[in-house]
Amino acid sequence: MGQSHVVVVGGGVAGITCASELAREGIKVTLMEKEAAIGGRVANYCCKATDQCNRCFVCVSDKDRERVQKRQDVTLMTGSRVIRVGKKASGFVVEAASEGFDSSRRLDADAVIFTTGFKPFDATLKGELGYGRYKDVVTGLDLERMLREKGRITKPSDGNAPKRVAFIQCVGSRDESIGNLYCSKACCAYALRMARVIRNQDAESQISFFYMDIQPAGRMFDETLKACESDPDFSFIRAIPSKIYQYYQKNGLMMRVLDNETGEIGERFFDMIVLSVGMVPDEENDDLYEGLGIGKNIEGFMDGGTAGKGIFMAGTVTGPKDIERSVMEAKRTVLSTLRYLEGTQK
Repeated sequence: MGQSHVVVVGGGVAGITCASELAREGIKVTLMEKEAAIGGRVANYCCKATDQCNRCFVCVSDKDRERVQKRQDVTLMTGSRVIRVGKKASGFVVEAASEGFDSSRRLDADAVIFTTGFKPFDATLKGELGYGRYKDVVTGLDLERMLREKGRITKPSDGNAPKRVAFIQCVGSRDESIGNLYCSKACCAYALRMARVIRNQDAESQISFFYMDIQPAGRMFDETLKACESDPDFSFIRAIPSKIYQYYQKNGLMMRVLDNETGEIGERFFDMIVLSVGMVPDEENDDLYEGLGIGKNIEGFMDGGTAGKGIFMAGTVTGPKDIERSVMEAKRTVLSTLRYLEGTQK
């Protein structure tokens, strides 16, 4: 029997993990990514270490990406969008359009792993929160990029460090009005870690954390939560704001929020407001999986359990996960793939 060949579609955290683990087992791997470089969304995330590592796994992902790029036994096909996966007598045919999508290439594969990820919720759909209208209303992803590129948190409006910062959880998740009833699982952890970074960079800053309930995720979450709870300049408010608008009498943003103790709508003033946007299914996946008989789960993500033999899935394509959980699922998927390949060679 010849060497088995697996095509991994999607070069984010899960895809990189699958490619690396398979290559270590002697499997020939082609890693396809539609963007110009691998890394996925995590390539724009920042390290959230303060006085110690907070186990956000961004640095681990960076190192994994660098390692897979150097491997001679993993073929990288960036700028390649998969347009069709077809079953043949033995294995699969994967057809991909190259960069510019004016030519195509066909690959034979013994198995295919899809790690095509998610899409961040579009915060402009919650118009009452002011994203896209007020410069100092940003998303957690905007904050990630800011820290990654500049190393510091500043207000987009004037470049100054924000003193009063609000984090609003569950933007695009657990929201009946938009039909997303599920929890995105990673948001509380990354928001708390990011808030600690702000406090670490500016001891005079004050954090207000608006939430429905706190969802734990990943190692060291309890330590991070306790550190925030013990900080006198860190306030937890169990409420979801109803409206944000520009405060024109002076620079800043005004937030309307229900006071749970009095039952009245109050107003709070902030320099910057961070929206913790959730994960939603990427509609591009619909076209990719058309014809493969893969269904969707109740949350609208792909249902890996409906994939046929030889087709596997890992990471956020099947539902919201943080980096750590995506890596763990990718490793489990590799084990399933290896068992499948062993069965085909008997």
